[in-house]
Amino acid sequence: MTRTRTSMGAIFAFAFVLSPLDAALGESAEAFYGKTEMTMIVGYNPGGTYDLYGRLAAKHLPRHLAGHPNIVVKNVPGVGSLKAANFLYGQAPRDGATLGVLTQGIALQQVLKHRAVRYDAREFGYIGRMTNSAEVTIVWHTAPVRTIEDARKREIILGATSPGSSSDTNPRLMNVFAGTRFKIVLGYKGTTGAMLAMERGEVQGSLAVVQSLLVSRKDWVRDKKIRVLVQYALERHPAFPDAPAMVELGDTKEEKEILRLYGSTASVGRYLMVPPGVPKDRLAALRAAFDAMVRDPAFLKEMETKNLDLDVMSGAKLQALIASTFDISPKAAARAAAARKPPKKAGK
Repeated sequence: MTRTRTSMGAIFAFAFVLSPLDAALGESAEAFYGKTEMTMIVGYNPGGTYDLYGRLAAKHLPRHLAGHPNIVVKNVPGVGSLKAANFLYGQAPRDGATLGVLTQGIALQQVLKHRAVRYDAREFGYIGRMTNSAEVTIVWHTAPVRTIEDARKREIILGATSPGSSSDTNPRLMNVFAGTRFKIVLGYKGTTGAMLAMERGEVQGSLAVVQSLLVSRKDWVRDKKIRVLVQYALERHPAFPDAPAMVELGDTKEEKEILRLYGSTASVGRYLMVPPGVPKDRLAALRAAFDAMVRDPAFLKEMETKNLDLDVMSGAKLQALIASTFDISPKAAARAAAARKPPKKAGK
């Protein structure tokens, strides 16, 4: 697949032309979607699960909106989708013609005061979640560890993407709160790149999305080419019942609160959203279309064909879940943010 680089300004101009503001906001949702072409901003490169779920929604959602508007997908990767989040918050039209597919850590990054955050996750409008999405740390079958207990006893080298990404953050949390000895090597192109490096023997392990493992790497699971050490979620996934969920590893109440904060991102999963300020009737129309889409036999058949999970959460419930992420004590939030930073080198 050929990647096209698109500036944020060009995307803004594209979305603006498709949804002129001079007349749009006074129209009913039915009239608006009956004549509007739409844009979906996916904050990641093509090929991953964010992109896959987003494109499926772009294909099937229009059947359940008035006029069946076309949805054009634009990939805007950068800073774990925070670049796209900032655009959707501060620049995208707020008329309901621009949708987004962003990181499941959208609220977490704000709570932890990520330096790239220029949005308030509570102000976005959430349309609905297609599936939860747990991440795991895996190691290749030749690695000298089998369990998280083993990783506490010897150093294991993990491939990761960029500083602050979940592939970097989650292992650091385990080092702080579970006593593991993960050594993190940054710079790989996505989790796919890190997993390929693991397969080649450059590193011993990496982060992986459970759904990706079960779909695109199912032979690794079936043939036991990998071992799952820990799951970054609130509970264990049925496919990996022997690997602990991260919330099982904290010793104190505060540590469990911190691990629950991080684990909650799996429940946010793969979802659709809109910028703040979209008219209520249009958000309601989008939510109704989403609810119809996830019951649509054509959508369900394609999900089954692609062997994709479907674990739906309504837009209203997802909105509440995002808001609840902020229910954490300032002390625990500060400690959670500090835990994901690389340790200072000796003499610094």
